[in-house]
Amino acid sequence: MERYKLPGFELILQPNVLRIMESFIQDDNKKHESGGILLGQIKDGKIYVQKASTPCKFDRSGRYYFHRDKDAAQIIIDFEFANSGGSVIYLGEWHTHPEAVPTPSSQDRRMIKGQYNNGTLNVPFVLMIIQGTSDRFVSSFDGDSISLGKLI
Repeated sequence: MERYKLPGFELILQPNVLRIMESFIQDDNKKHESGGILLGQIKDGKIYVQKASTPCKFDRSGRYYFHRDKDAAQIIIDFEFANSGGSVIYLGEWHTHPEAVPTPSSQDRRMIKGQYNNGTLNVPFVLMIIQGTSDRFVSSFDGDSISLGKLI
């Protein structure tokens, strides 16, 4: 489990979520970027990321890009929401980068802003996690700015 401090809340990444992201680390030149969605709950003023989807056959990727299929992701979101009685919700996005200490590209910034502006959200933010080869970029976007999470 990892905990991060973000503006206004504490973020908790469950071990299964960390394992999924780490299983797609781009640790060789042939591996494409991978990614998915982040799902979880808000309890006691904390954000719990409990699930991360894995890439599906409808996603598109290359060494330096990942485009998640929106329809496939929506099916997962709807399924988890319905089967949890509405308690498991969409929280954001994750993907990999082929760099040790990842930073968001201009495309990543456009994507997270688009998710915030065009999606139906149950929370006033969208998470963006980028898994690098040795570190993780954890952030939230609140409609104005991307805030970097601090490991606690």
